[in-house]
Amino acid sequence: MEKSRDTEFFIKYFDENEIKIKWISEKTGIDIAKISEEYRQELTASEFLELCAFLQIEPELVLEYSKKHFNE
Repeated sequence: MEKSRDTEFFIKYFDENEIKIKWISEKTGIDIAKISEEYRQELTASEFLELCAFLQIEPELVLEYSKKHFNE
């Protein structure tokens, strides 16, 4: 499976901001397996938006990250 750019953004964000994925999972209800480095499934649109809202991140920021780091 090719890595999800959105999930990669969030994993990096959690690491850089010292946010525990277990805590995020508990607060958002998103399966911890979907936001850990060994994830096997991509986030759904509603999970993506839930993370953005919870973390107070504009979805456009994730798009900008993808363009910058994945050369789109």
